[in-house]
Amino acid sequence: METILSYLARLVGISKSFPNNKNAVFHEFNFQVEQAESVVIMGPSGSGKTTLLSILGLLDIPSSGQYFIEDKNVVHLSPKQKAHLRNALFGFVFQAHLLIPHYTCLENCALPLYYRGVSQEEAKTSAKKWLEMLGLGDLLFRYPHQISGGQQQRVALARAIVGKPKILLADEPTSALDKETKIEVLDLLFTLQHELKFSLVMVTHDDSIANRCARMIHLMETV
Repeated sequence: METILSYLARLVGISKSFPNNKNAVFHEFNFQVEQAESVVIMGPSGSGKTTLLSILGLLDIPSSGQYFIEDKNVVHLSPKQKAHLRNALFGFVFQAHLLIPHYTCLENCALPLYYRGVSQEEAKTSAKKWLEMLGLGDLLFRYPHQISGGQQQRVALARAIVGKPKILLADEPTSALDKETKIEVLDLLFTLQHELKFSLVMVTHDDSIANRCARMIHLMETV
C-alpha cells in the first residue's frame, strides 16, 4: 500500500551553529510543514527565525541533521540541484521586496519562469496575468522606483506565486508598510494561500498577523 505523506517539508534533528558564535542557533530541532497549511514563526531577534526560513528554502544548510522535501533527503544535494528544487517548489517574499531596479514590474515577475527555461513570451504572459489579478495591470512597464511601497510588495508577491509554488516563505513581508497597506497585502496573501492551496510559512513579530495563521512556532533566543 502506498504511503501518503501529509507533509511537504520536514526537518529532523537539525542543528545550526556559526563559526563566530559558540552557541548553536538550533540544537536537534524538529519541524515540518504540512500540505496547504499556514504556520507563523515568532521569537525575539537572534532566535533564528530567518535562519530557519533560509534552511527551509534551501538558501542555507544545517550543521547537522536531515531535511526531507516530500520523501527525499535534500541536505547533501549539490548547489545546482538545490537551485533547481528551490525554483520548482518555493516562492519567497521578503521584508525588502528585492525587486531588480533596472527590470520592469513585468520582467521582475517573470524572472522565476526564466530560470525554469520558460520562453520570454510565455513567462511574460503568465506574469502579466498575475500582475493583473493583483491589481497591477497598469504598472507592467513601470520600474520599482516609479511605484509605491505597497505596489512593490504586491509585485514581489506576484513574483513569488507566478511559478505556482508548493511552499511560500515570507520573512516579515509587511513590516515596512503602513497599517492600511499592510492589511491590504495580508488579505491578498491569505486569499491566494486559500485559493491556490500552497503552504505558507511566515516570520513576523506582529501578533495580529500571527493570529491569522493556523499554527504558531515560537523560537527562544540562545544564551
